[in-house]
Amino acid sequence: MQYVKLFIYEIWSITVMMAPYLLLGMLFSSLISMFIDKGIVLKHIGAKNFKSILKSTIFGVPLPLCSCGVIPVAATLKESGASKGATIAFLVSTPQTGFDSIFLTYGMLGPVFAIYRPFAAFISGILSGLFINKYDDDDHHHSTNYSDNEFQKLDFIGRIKNGLAYGFYTLPRDIVVPLLQGILVAGVISILTPPGFIAETFSSKSNFMYLIMLVVSLPLYVCATASIPIGLALMSKGLSAGAVFVFLMAGPATNAASINVVKNILGKKTMYYYLALIASSAVIFGFILDSFSLISAHEIMHHDHKHLMDSIGSILLTIIFLSILVHSYFFNYEENSMGEKNKSNSSKSIDEILIKVQGMTCSHCKESVESAVASCEGVIETRVDLQTGNVKIIGNGYKETDIKEKIINRGFTILS
Repeated sequence: MQYVKLFIYEIWSITVMMAPYLLLGMLFSSLISMFIDKGIVLKHIGAKNFKSILKSTIFGVPLPLCSCGVIPVAATLKESGASKGATIAFLVSTPQTGFDSIFLTYGMLGPVFAIYRPFAAFISGILSGLFINKYDDDDHHHSTNYSDNEFQKLDFIGRIKNGLAYGFYTLPRDIVVPLLQGILVAGVISILTPPGFIAETFSSKSNFMYLIMLVVSLPLYVCATASIPIGLALMSKGLSAGAVFVFLMAGPATNAASINVVKNILGKKTMYYYLALIASSAVIFGFILDSFSLISAHEIMHHDHKHLMDSIGSILLTIIFLSILVHSYFFNYEENSMGEKNKSNSSKSIDEILIKVQGMTCSHCKESVESAVASCEGVIETRVDLQTGNVKIIGNGYKETDIKEKIINRGFTILS
C-alpha cells in the first residue's frame, strides 16, 4: 500500500510539473495551425540544394509531430517533389522537438536542455540532409503546386476555431496515450530504482550507457513530449545528462514502425543511412553535453513546482485528457454505428470496399490516408478507423488498385 501511495504521488507530481508548460506548448501549436499553410512548406523545399534542406529543417523543428505523425507528412513532401535530402532533414529534425516539447523541456529539465534540444535537432537535420543529397542517389522531380485549399477557404474566425481544435484536441489526442505511458514509466523508475543506483553502477562506463540508451531508444515508440518525464526520472537516479539526451534525441526520432515506413517511401539504402545518422548524432551530442558539463542534475531535480498555477494547470490538463479519451471512445462508437446504418441504406449503384491498413497511429496518419484515397477518381467518401486500421471507401467507378497504390506511396502497408 505504501508503494501505491508513493506511485500516485510521483504521478501527480510529474503532472503538476509538466502541466503549465504543456498547455503553453499547445497554445503555440494552435497558432502555427492557424496561420501556416501546408502548401508553403511543400512549395519551398523542392530543390535538391542546401536552401531546401535549411528550410525543411526550420519548418520541422517547431512542428509538434511525433515519430509516427511525421511519417505521412514526410511521405506527402516526397510525393509532392521534395528531394530525399530535404525529406530526411525533416524526418530527423521534426520529431525531436515541437513547441509543446520545448516548453515542457524548459519546465522539467531546465533552460539549457530546452535550448540544446532544438539546436541539436536543427544541426542534425541539416547535416543529415546534406549527407543524403551527396551520397544517396535520388530520382528527383520538381515539386508540384500544392496548396491547402481547405485552409485558404477559411476566414479568420474559422482559422481560429480550427487552430484551437488542433492545439487542444487533435494534438493532445495524438500524444495522450504515449504521454500517459511515459508518466507511468517515470513513476515506476522513481519508485523501484534506488537513489544513486545508476550513477554508482555505471559511473566509470558513461560511454557504455550511451550505447545502452541508443539500443533502447531506436526501436522504442516514445514521442518528444512523453520522453521528458522518463528522462527526468533517469537523471534523478544518477544517469548523466548526456546519456539522457541520447534517449531524448533517438527515441522520438525513430521507432520500429517508422523505420519500416522510411524503407517503403525512401528505400532500404536511405533507411540505413537514416538510422546511422540519427544514432551517431545522438551519441555525439550526448557526449558534448557531458564533456562540457552544461547541465547539473542536482539543479534540475530541485525546481520548485508547487505553485497554485501549477496545480490549476494540472487539473485543466487532466480534464482535457480525460475528455479526449471519453470523446474518442464514444465518437468512434457512433461513427462505426452510423457507418453500418448508412451501409444498409446505401444504393446498389454505390460501390463500397474495406481495406486493412497497417501503420496508422495518429490523426496525421488518418489525414494522410484520407487525402490519398480522396485523390483517386470515383471516390465519394472515406472513413478511417485508427483503432482497427480499417479504411472504408465509398464511391462509384474507382479502381481499387489505384487506391492501394496511393496508400502505399504514403508509407503505409496494405494487409487486405
